[in-house]
Amino acid sequence: MRIDLLLKTLCLARTREIAKRGCDSGSVKVNGAEVKPSREVREGDVIEIRYPDRLLVLELTGIPARQVSKKDRAAHYRIIRESPLYGDGEGWSA
Repeated sequence: MRIDLLLKTLCLARTREIAKRGCDSGSVKVNGAEVKPSREVREGDVIEIRYPDRLLVLELTGIPARQVSKKDRAAHYRIIRESPLYGDGEGWSA
């Protein structure tokens, strides 16, 4: 599955276009490397998402077949680290 579609499917971005902008701006990394929105992701990949107010690092434990609800999304990843970002204004708005 493409990273931009995955972010939307797991409710980590509101729309696929917003997820695409996050990738284009360098705010999304897979296995430590900045990625294009078309980057295919697999189970076991580590995804780093830099939002304006926080950093979220997660490991994919499964790829959903279709859109999942916010309450069920955690079944598809494990949070490695989540930390606040203070006032740097970087990142993208999901």
